[in-house]
Amino acid sequence: MSPHSSQTYPADPSVRFLQRLMAAIGHAQRLDDPRDSVICRRWVEIVEGLPDGKLFQIIPQTLRGLFHDPDNRRQLEACGLRPDLPMRIEAIAPYVVSFRRFMAARTGAAPESKTREIIASLRLELRRLKTQFDKVFDHAALIEQERDRLARENHDLHREVLSLRLERDEAQRQVGEARAKAFRFLRLYLFMLKEELQRRSHDAIRMVTVEVAIETNLATLEALGWQEQAQKAAREILGTELYAAYFDGGPVPESCAGIAVAAPAAAPYFPLGEIRREPARGFAAHPVAAHKLMSPQH
Repeated sequence: MSPHSSQTYPADPSVRFLQRLMAAIGHAQRLDDPRDSVICRRWVEIVEGLPDGKLFQIIPQTLRGLFHDPDNRRQLEACGLRPDLPMRIEAIAPYVVSFRRFMAARTGAAPESKTREIIASLRLELRRLKTQFDKVFDHAALIEQERDRLARENHDLHREVLSLRLERDEAQRQVGEARAKAFRFLRLYLFMLKEELQRRSHDAIRMVTVEVAIETNLATLEALGWQEQAQKAAREILGTELYAAYFDGGPVPESCAGIAVAAPAAAPYFPLGEIRREPARGFAAHPVAAHKLMSPQH
């Protein structure tokens, strides 16, 4: 027995229709596929009293209106109805009308020959209608599958974008740490260079080591986009004269004029020229002889 068979409804057919529909929805009865004879009969009961011509507007309009309410939407979806498959909703009324006409022809008082003719005609109409809506439903199913596939792809793309953002953030963090570390080391070695230049006697090995470290960290900061900050720090730490002497090839200040330079013809201790932007830059510009660097006076 249907859930609404024992209830009493008002005389207005449209009100009765809505109340029967809500009762069926409340009991989560399937209402999605009118090709199923049980579902089609259920709709025939729901629309009882409404003329055939109005069903083509009343059924889809009522269902679309109910979908706007979140609670009704969940109940309708439990009945198999979905707002993203409008063709299935539009297919309900034609099936119901054809089924009602078929049943009316079977129970009518027309002559037997006329009845057979009407029934045959209605059966043919139902078969034609079924064929047409089978194609519609198949097409709707393909659309639904494509939509699900696109939804999965969209989900995967969102995950990939999130992963790339995390990788980007981690790379930016590592670059920031490397830049800060190189900047700290550059400042340290600039202070060491200044301190070495202020000594009365200079350690050639120490001088070359410090300049290698300065050039390495300068190159790192330039590659990471901090060339301007590095030059500013060098100018502040070394002072104007020492900065000009080291970076621009200016005259060496008198206080540092005693810098020892090894004979250029000797074997190089470290190829500073290969890592400098300007090969002649710095105070250890010439190759330092190994025998000089390792001699006792150094």
